[in-house]
Amino acid sequence: MQEGNSRLFQYPLSMFKMFKRLPSFPDIVPVYAVIASMFFAWSILQFFWYLPSWLYFMRLSDLAGVFSYVMASSFLESLAFLFILLLLGFVLPSAYLKDEFIVRGASISLVVIGAFMLYFRLNVANQFKFPVPWYGILTILAALGVAILSTKLRPIRQALTWLSDRLIVFLYILVPLSVLSLLVIAVRNIG
Repeated sequence: MQEGNSRLFQYPLSMFKMFKRLPSFPDIVPVYAVIASMFFAWSILQFFWYLPSWLYFMRLSDLAGVFSYVMASSFLESLAFLFILLLLGFVLPSAYLKDEFIVRGASISLVVIGAFMLYFRLNVANQFKFPVPWYGILTILAALGVAILSTKLRPIRQALTWLSDRLIVFLYILVPLSVLSLLVIAVRNIG
C-alpha cells in the first residue's frame, strides 16, 4: 500500500521538477516587456498610419473597436512569442537560454521581431524582394549570433539588461489596455 501511494505522489513532484527548467518569473517579465513593447509599438504605428483615411468613413465607435482589435491582437501575439521563447528555454539545455534568459531572450526578441518588422515594411512598399524562407533562415542565424555575442560582450549585456528593465514600465499601461480591449471586443461581439 505504501508503494502505491509513493507512485501516486511521484507524478506531481516530477511535474514540479519539469517547471524548474523554465526561467524564473522575475526573468520572464523583462523579456516580455521587450516583446510587448515592440509588438504594441508596431501595431500602434500601423493604426495611426491608417487612421487619417479611416476618419473619412468610420465613426468614433468603429475606430475604438478597430483599436481594441489591434491592442488585443498585439497582446496575443506578444504572449505567443513569449511562449515560443519559454518553450525553447524548456527544451534546450539550461546553459543555452534559461541561465541567461533576460539577455538572450531580449536579444533574440529584438532581432527576430525587428527583422520581420523590417521585412513587412519593405515588402508592403515593394522595395524588397527577398524569398521568405531565406530571410527566415538569415533571421534565425542573426538571432543566434546576437544571442551568443550578447553574453560574451559586456556592453551589449549591460545595454540589453538596461533596456529590458526600463521597458517594464510600459507593461503597466499595455497589459491593462489589453484587458480593456479584450473586454470591449467581448461586449461588441455579445451585443
